[in-house]
Amino acid sequence: MKQKRDRYEMHKYWGKKPSNDLKELIEKYSNEGDTVLDPFSGYGVFCSEAYILNRNVISNDLNPVANFINIQLLEKKIDLKLLKKQWELIKSEFEPYNFEWYNWKYNGQTVELITVLRDKDDNPIKCKFKILGSNKSQEIEITEKESQEYLKFEKNKEIIDWYPTTKLIQNSRISAKSGMKVSDLFTKRTLACHARLLALIERHSSGKEKDLFKVAFTANLANCSKLLPPIKSRGAMAPGAWMTGFYIGETYLENNVLHYFENRFSKILKGKEDYLNQFGNKGEFNFNPVNYNNYYQTLQNDAKNLSIENESIDYIFTDPPYGDAVPYFEQSVIWNSWLKLEPDYKNEIVISDSKERGKDCHKFEEEINLAFSEIRRVLKPNKYFSLTYHSLSGKEWKAITNACIKNGFELVDYEWLVQKSFTPRQINRLTSIKGDVLVTFQKASIIEAVICKSDKEIKQLFIEQIEEWLDDSNGLDTNEIFLKTMNKVFSEKILIGDVDLLKILIENFKFSENQQWILNDQLELQPTR
Repeated sequence: MKQKRDRYEMHKYWGKKPSNDLKELIEKYSNEGDTVLDPFSGYGVFCSEAYILNRNVISNDLNPVANFINIQLLEKKIDLKLLKKQWELIKSEFEPYNFEWYNWKYNGQTVELITVLRDKDDNPIKCKFKILGSNKSQEIEITEKESQEYLKFEKNKEIIDWYPTTKLIQNSRISAKSGMKVSDLFTKRTLACHARLLALIERHSSGKEKDLFKVAFTANLANCSKLLPPIKSRGAMAPGAWMTGFYIGETYLENNVLHYFENRFSKILKGKEDYLNQFGNKGEFNFNPVNYNNYYQTLQNDAKNLSIENESIDYIFTDPPYGDAVPYFEQSVIWNSWLKLEPDYKNEIVISDSKERGKDCHKFEEEINLAFSEIRRVLKPNKYFSLTYHSLSGKEWKAITNACIKNGFELVDYEWLVQKSFTPRQINRLTSIKGDVLVTFQKASIIEAVICKSDKEIKQLFIEQIEEWLDDSNGLDTNEIFLKTMNKVFSEKILIGDVDLLKILIENFKFSENQQWILNDQLELQPTR
């Protein structure tokens, strides 16, 4: 099971990998004092674990908000006492403003709204509140009259602080509609309160402390936006979570910005304390004191053009882009826009359904190959490179597998790396893989010739090979077949075309009740007449 670390719960950036597994990888394929790299670092779990283990770290991500989070995660020179003191000042000014927006009259007394359930037309339906001075919350229906008063108050209030009006890139896949702006993802209440909170952070904080406040601030945005759905099976106001995309449902939860920000700020404090303790006498490594003399460097390079010297890296780990599963830059607009950061959309390696971006499957494969060519260039001879796969078949698997083969990486090891949570697609499709595959390669001295076959030939090759495996067994699950196929592809250096392994399984083999693939020749005999 994956064990959560407070240092990796400070922000909701996607795709975090289990830190225990990464620690084992770092210790297996590198030594103290080595220089390691993650060219698609995301939140930065690998780089953080490597830095704690006394490796020199180069963390790279083209997404400006990912780069920003990385810097705040890795930074050791932070004054948490000063951070708390600054928060006291910020809160003292923010609390009255926030209360203006969230106070409510109930049975003749003033209460504070914690959460309001609103419909797709923004009408409030129900609310959860606390009587001042009490920790106990109550939940009530909102009458039509109360609803109109709520909306009238909103309409008459003016927002005087800056907030972003950045347009979303139109993409139906993630419910980003034409003309939709970042500000449209918030109610007027949450927009006003976020704008004032950010203005106070800018006014009353500075340096690394201010940047850490901004990590907490961006982590709170989705919590207090229209993107937070209720889990109706648990109750009309049971909070769900924003995962991906900009879909606003039939109902959504409007949360009290201060109430939820304080929770995020608490996670920031716990996360930084957890991280800093790893280098002192109170952390996981106090049984084995380390003399730290390492460094970290954060880059915001295009992974296809790294500003790193040839053959200077001892070990590389990365979690490559997810193809069309997560268009990171398009979705990160909710964070980048509030921080006034400008993403380099042109050089993002992604498959996007947005017609204006021109990021199709062929472009993705071409750019992944260029990025892996850079990985080969900067990696020392005979050193190791690990990556994770998220897809059993299709675009990502083909692009990444072919890039590894074309750039002279020899398969060393592979295993299952369980991810934090399964996607709905994985849960709903028994035939899909469960989790991520972790693959490790060694940089070969030369790039050998590869086998080029037609799609028809590769498909037939896979069918015959799977038949042989199933004939020698009592059945194999999807994961086992994927690993065996991957081993064959890399060992024999077979470039994959437009061949879908999952489709091959479904069309040519039988999926048994115990969720294993078996030969499709056990036909029931029809009774003769």
